[in-house]
Amino acid sequence: MIGVVVCTRNRAERLDRCLASFAPGDGNYEIVIVDNGSEDATKSVVARHAKRLPLAYVFEPARGLSSARNRGIAQLQHPVIAFTDDDCLVAADWLSAITAAFDAHPDVAIVGGKVEPASAIEARVSTRMHDAFERVATAERVLSLMSGCNMAFRREVFVRVGTFDPGFGKGRPIGSGEDLDIMYRALRAGLAIVYTPDVVVRHAHGRDNSDAVAAVGRDYVRGRGAFYCKFIADRHIARMAYWETAALLRQAFKDANARAVLLGLAAGALHQSINAMRAAHRAR
Repeated sequence: MIGVVVCTRNRAERLDRCLASFAPGDGNYEIVIVDNGSEDATKSVVARHAKRLPLAYVFEPARGLSSARNRGIAQLQHPVIAFTDDDCLVAADWLSAITAAFDAHPDVAIVGGKVEPASAIEARVSTRMHDAFERVATAERVLSLMSGCNMAFRREVFVRVGTFDPGFGKGRPIGSGEDLDIMYRALRAGLAIVYTPDVVVRHAHGRDNSDAVAAVGRDYVRGRGAFYCKFIADRHIARMAYWETAALLRQAFKDANARAVLLGLAAGALHQSINAMRAAHRAR
């Protein structure tokens, strides 16, 4: 059986479309909807779909996508836990494709897959369109291939490396990066990750203009800066941070976008430093 976690906050209409994309339950999966502080019709949407789907609803008051995902993990006892977002539509064979990937590769701990745009009007952002199976062995390839809206974990991952870092994720100052963070921790622990184009979701993100695309880009940059800061002692991550920063510095005097990315990386690193200092203070 597969446990599925869908986190949401004040996006009842999108959640409605997401749940409508799931086939009726046949005993092989369970979905947990984690409400991260909604004030709209989220609860009634869940109640309506619970008539045809194996749904559970939980409320997580701690703000942030990582906290919500961790609540979903705690709620489920399944050997495989999959994640998608409330603005995604899963393919008809999404769950069976995840099962097939794990069955075909018993050594694999994390499976990710293709993220297609849900319609022609949406910008090609937050997508993963690679057409070939690949074993993902570096942080660079995690960034290129894997997405938090289409990923599945064997439960052992959370036992080995812990759950999502609550400092990362939408709803927190750092913004995105919780998926990169946990997958890199898995790689460091020697766990195997694969990307397969057979596991498909369609992302109905609604970003159809340059301002919306720029906003999500800033979110990703802050998350990357925080990730660099968190793992800067790792030689490989230090090199990633160095080469990206050096390239941006060469462009910064004449390119406003390069300056903005540098500031975003710095902001993410600053927030991560603050989080680390707070954690050290609490541990005393």
